[in-house]
This record gives sequence, C-alpha cells and structure tokens, in this order.
Amino acid sequence: MICKHCGLEYPDDLDACPGCGAPNDDVEAQVLTEEERDSFEGTTIETGPETGPADDYKVYDREDLRREEERQARKAKWSRIWDLVKMNGRAVLVLVLILACVIFLLPTLLGFALIGIGVFLVLTIFRNFFAGW
Repeated sequence: MICKHCGLEYPDDLDACPGCGAPNDDVEAQVLTEEERDSFEGTTIETGPETGPADDYKVYDREDLRREEERQARKAKWSRIWDLVKMNGRAVLVLVLILACVIFLLPTLLGFALIGIGVFLVLTIFRNFFAGW
C-alpha cells in the first residue's frame, strides 16, 4: 500500500503508515460504467477476460489513450501509403528505374555529347582551314 499522506510504500496488513502514522484507509476500487470510464480524468484499470489469469489487467490514463490514438493514426497513414505503393508497384518501379537512369546516366550522356560537339567543331575548323589548299 502507498500512504496518501507521505507517499511511503508499506505492507497492506499494517493498520497505520510507519512513516507518518496516518491510518490505513482501505479504499475499494469503484467500478465505472463505460460512459463514466470514457470521461474519467484519472487512472483506470482495465481487466482482461474473466476466464484469463488473475493478473491480466492494464492500467492507463488519458495520456496513454492519446498516445495510442496517435500511434493508430500514424499506422493508418503509413498503411494507406503502403497500399498505394502495392497497388501501383510496377509504376513505382518503372519511375524509380527511370529516375536512376537519369541520375546516373545523364552525366555520361552529357559527356559523350560534349565530346561529339568538340569533334564536330574540330573537324569543321580543319575542313574550312584545309579547304583553300
């Protein structure tokens, strides 16, 4: 048990807190309806199925619920994106290959084009220079 006055944790069988001497107030858990539980601002405990183990429960509060909702929203967002990629897998693959070719082959193609232009200019200059001989 945790003392409500000083916060000291002590065994449940004691009548008073050994730290501050406050009496041990046995507080029973209050069962809330679903509407009360959803609007409750404090910490709640959700138990598992009646046939399950006795210690099958989860303690959560509003912050836990908010984080779980955000996690589910992120999961749904990425799921939609992944579904779109799966549906258009071939198109995405073709676009990635085209992009890779452009990124990696464009400098090479530009180099060859510049070499070709250079050779053309040199041959044109020589042809015009030696044309008068």
